[in-house]
Amino acid sequence: MSSPRHRGPVLIPLSQVLSLPEVAAASPAVLLGDPDRTLIRWVHSSEVFEMGPLLTGGELLLTTGLGLRGTSAAAQEQYVEALAEAGLATLALELGRTFSEVPEPLLRAAARRHLTVISLREVVPFAVIVEAFHRLEMDREVAGLRRGERIWRELTGGVLDRGGLHALVRRIADLAGGKAFLVARDGRLVAASHPATVAPEATRENSRPVEVEGTSWGTLILDTRRGQLRSAVLDRAPHVVALELGHASIAQDGVALASALLYDLVHDRLPSVEELHARSEIAGFPSARGRPLVAISVAGDRRVQRALLSSSAQRACTEVFGVCLVGEVDEEVVMVVRVPRGGDARLRERLDLLSGKLSDAMERTTGHSIIAVTAGSPVEEMDELARSIAQSREVAAIARRLGTHRGAMLARDLGIYRLLAQLQSGPELSVFLREQLGPLLDHDAAHGTELLRTLDAYLRHGLAKTETAGALGVRRQTLYNRLTRIDELLGGGPLSDYERRTALSVALHAWQLRTGLHPGHRLTPSAG
Repeated sequence: MSSPRHRGPVLIPLSQVLSLPEVAAASPAVLLGDPDRTLIRWVHSSEVFEMGPLLTGGELLLTTGLGLRGTSAAAQEQYVEALAEAGLATLALELGRTFSEVPEPLLRAAARRHLTVISLREVVPFAVIVEAFHRLEMDREVAGLRRGERIWRELTGGVLDRGGLHALVRRIADLAGGKAFLVARDGRLVAASHPATVAPEATRENSRPVEVEGTSWGTLILDTRRGQLRSAVLDRAPHVVALELGHASIAQDGVALASALLYDLVHDRLPSVEELHARSEIAGFPSARGRPLVAISVAGDRRVQRALLSSSAQRACTEVFGVCLVGEVDEEVVMVVRVPRGGDARLRERLDLLSGKLSDAMERTTGHSIIAVTAGSPVEEMDELARSIAQSREVAAIARRLGTHRGAMLARDLGIYRLLAQLQSGPELSVFLREQLGPLLDHDAAHGTELLRTLDAYLRHGLAKTETAGALGVRRQTLYNRLTRIDELLGGGPLSDYERRTALSVALHAWQLRTGLHPGHRLTPSAG
């Protein structure tokens, strides 16, 4: 058995980052969160208020709070919400330049979203901290590669030696520097490195699920104080245990089989339809003619371990759809199911149920949320699945960008955004946005007004002024003044003109897709 095709990023506990001399010189104080359990992928520094859409998850963000100067408590909470939504691991606020203490609204929102917060009471150039983290990351990556290769070699050697399950569990314990326990799904202790001891309670930190041929078999638990080594062993050992449980080298973990199959399908690496059907059968998803198939992707909180998300997705998907194929494709969790009879309405109903089950499981076990569960278009044959998978992943990416929560979405639900996404890389969309919304964006930025928000509300309420004023919380005369100013700035035909308001609506959707911000939400204090 070889190591996985794609190696994930090096994740470093915040406690190690705080111990760097360059960081310690800033006198950091942990206000919220556990630095030993908070994992950092990268370090950024920025004073931009709308920083959330620019993050990719797992970051430590350094800021002096300059972008929050003069903002309201609600705006400060919204700032934290956007950061948490993007998967930020830790917010570090340097005190003294903008704030003498971390504002209470930031702490309140961070506590609600389980976001780690630290304060920096001494001034250290942020560039120095970023460079120190980069050196630490490079050192950890080299050491991690060597350690990971050694663990894989030792574990697979245990299977090839044919010493049996108990000998393999003892070898896992030796590698982790502690005790190892293999517990079946019904709670029976199947194997233990130290038979006279009692297995500790399984937690997210000390255990991983063991799955055989796509079915939850049990749990591997490690009892050791060496947290980093424990995680390295736990990330690999369940796959080797599954091999042993499946009678040596011919059996493989069901998720691993499905992941390899879906990866090859997405990247057009399957030589024939026959191989596709054969590998699908081995992975526990036999062909069934006459039953359309659909791919489902999960847009989850980036702080959740992918292995935990995929195992939870498999359990929830099996409960809702029955036989399914669940794997990881390019660091995303993808499911393939048979479309239930009853058309789109029945499919949407099942997706809602799946979303709810998966969200509840994630929030209960990790404290984090599911952003969306998204489905591509159904296909008739298995060799057409790549198209459905691509659509479901595209919609999941858009849902993450837009900040949708706990939703079940079909591909056509975000049709306008999918169309606009095709134009993101070219200059045409930027020109269109500037042409349609540029004057409003410039005016709002210069004067602190809410003309863009007003236009969005006006169009969403079908040009009904009473409903628009109520939604904005302003008097009708204030709304009339704003609409007059919008007409003056934009020029062109009246907003009641069909082509005119269609173009503006499309532009507002494109602006939201590009920025990740909803044009109808208030982000900063209003000046009118």
